[in-house]
Amino acid sequence: MRLPLLLSLLFFSLAGADPQPFELGEVVITADTISGAEAMSSRITASDIRKFERTDLSEALRLSPGVFGNNNGPRNESGVYVRGFDLRQTPVFIDGIPVYVPYDGYVDLRRFSTSDVAGISISKGFSSATFGPNTLGGAINIVTRKPEKPFEADLLGGWMQEGGYIGAANVGLRSEHWYLQLGGSFVDVDTYRMSKDFRPTATENGGTRDNAYREDWRVSAKLGYMPNKTDEYALGYIWQRGEKGNPVYAGNLPPAQQPRRFWQWPQWDKQTIYFIGHTQLGKDTWIKERLYYDRFINSLFAYNNAAYNTQNPPQGFQSYYDDYTLGGSLEFGTKFGDKNTLKAALHAKFDRHNEHNQGAPYYVFEDRTYSLGIEDTHQFTERFSVTLGASYDRRDVLEAVDTNTGAGLGGDSFSAFNPQLGLFYKLPEHGTFHATVAQKSRFPTIKDRYSYRLGAAIPKPNLEPERAIHYDLGYDGKVAKDLSIHASLFAAMIEDTIQRVDNVLPGTFQLQNVGKSRHLGTELGFDYKPCDALQFGLNYTYLDRKNISQPQVKLIDTPRHSLFTYADIRPVKWLSIIPSAEYSSARWALTTGAEVGAYAVMNLKAVIRLPHDATFSIGVNNLCDRNYAVTEGYFEAGRTLFANMQLKF
Repeated sequence: MRLPLLLSLLFFSLAGADPQPFELGEVVITADTISGAEAMSSRITASDIRKFERTDLSEALRLSPGVFGNNNGPRNESGVYVRGFDLRQTPVFIDGIPVYVPYDGYVDLRRFSTSDVAGISISKGFSSATFGPNTLGGAINIVTRKPEKPFEADLLGGWMQEGGYIGAANVGLRSEHWYLQLGGSFVDVDTYRMSKDFRPTATENGGTRDNAYREDWRVSAKLGYMPNKTDEYALGYIWQRGEKGNPVYAGNLPPAQQPRRFWQWPQWDKQTIYFIGHTQLGKDTWIKERLYYDRFINSLFAYNNAAYNTQNPPQGFQSYYDDYTLGGSLEFGTKFGDKNTLKAALHAKFDRHNEHNQGAPYYVFEDRTYSLGIEDTHQFTERFSVTLGASYDRRDVLEAVDTNTGAGLGGDSFSAFNPQLGLFYKLPEHGTFHATVAQKSRFPTIKDRYSYRLGAAIPKPNLEPERAIHYDLGYDGKVAKDLSIHASLFAAMIEDTIQRVDNVLPGTFQLQNVGKSRHLGTELGFDYKPCDALQFGLNYTYLDRKNISQPQVKLIDTPRHSLFTYADIRPVKWLSIIPSAEYSSARWALTTGAEVGAYAVMNLKAVIRLPHDATFSIGVNNLCDRNYAVTEGYFEAGRTLFANMQLKF
């Protein structure tokens, strides 16, 4: 499902500059000094997203070295791992507003289009102490667009092979003191074509993938007020409606190990309302305010058969979530002369998870989380700076229930203290060397603590936070006029890892803080543009994850080697030819040892620039029709054609 959809959802053309970013949405803004968190952030621009057809957030994030895509096949969810840390451990923010499902901490990134994205910042390990809690592996911040002209607009229509249609529109209005940004997009996909090399199984006969439909609608609005050159306030609203099917497992595991799930989601809906403000209190002092309300409504229908017409318990059921998050943050910043910048941020949020199965009681879980982060950057010389920061995080359990007995559970409190240090040296007219060490943590989710996992697990309400210490040494920037490189050596030592312990009672497992693991790796990348008509690029990541406490339990979903490379060839001004390829080595699919094989995929795209800022794009992904999977038994799309038309005003 992932590939055909992504290939068809081109919300942009290659023509034109990147849209202006919504500066209020930045968590770290580059100042006159070297910002440590800024120097450590990996950046993905709107141009990158356009060039490589990355039209949902999951695929866009994979353009960064050290970021691996993963699919939760049994739930048809798309996410990423950042240097081995999943989305519970590396939270996602949109304009600094956290985006996640309160119940399990995950978010299905395929549900989020890139149509209004101006850029993405990825902090790996070392991240600003002002981000807030749960940044065990770093943080991901998506910055949306903001109008820069009195009127601007772009429109898209697109088609994909096997019956997929998409559309998107962005309109911006701006005056001296006001701006309005409106956006909308939709995706309607029936299925996707499987590779001709796929061998039919008992649950999938090949051809087009069964139960692989998807429909997503998104509308956004942002109203901004700029009373002067320094202050800015914005009120935003995002509405999302979605539904999807879940392709059935089609692998070759023994029948007892196969996840035979006939699932559909008739509802995957989100609404977000937020306010962001920046108030200058003087020449060198400011405050930044964020308030947000996010609601998530989800319904899951589980069936007993591939006809999707029978729901007999326990395999068949109807499950409903109605979750919301209410939160805010206040950031204070000041400069002491030209050498020192101090920032402090206070975060507070309330999470409520409300669930029930059809015919069963309603169960309510509530958490309250606080975080205080302080960060100081001192510029010792024009080139050398030091960033010292720390955060204190606390979570209070307000309400919880045993879903088997209906009995209320007592509340617990958890806390974590996370210091960090970064050293940064900037070469004149080039890049920045960095050396950092950071301690980070993550609180266990409601699901981690209380879920029976459909009868297979025993809850453990008193799970402690996971903790990690990150080390990073690297360089980012230019080494020549036309050559930019990224190089990093990194390591992470993780303690109190929440891991599955089997047979706590016969036939059941429990999540416990028994894990100790180590992540070790390197990232290498370059972009080379010898002339206007030619550009090359490559990203390579090596990642070695070791389960120290339980070597027999495999750490899953990340390859040891991954590579992405491309060329941008422009033989004439109106034509771009962009071949690209990605490679992933084998990865563990199950903690017991089953593997997903290595794969290499080639893609090809052509962009024709037409008069009046119009572009026509045509291309093919998985050019060689490779049969491959990212999650064992859930195969990706075969060769897929796409075409779209973009108009800009």
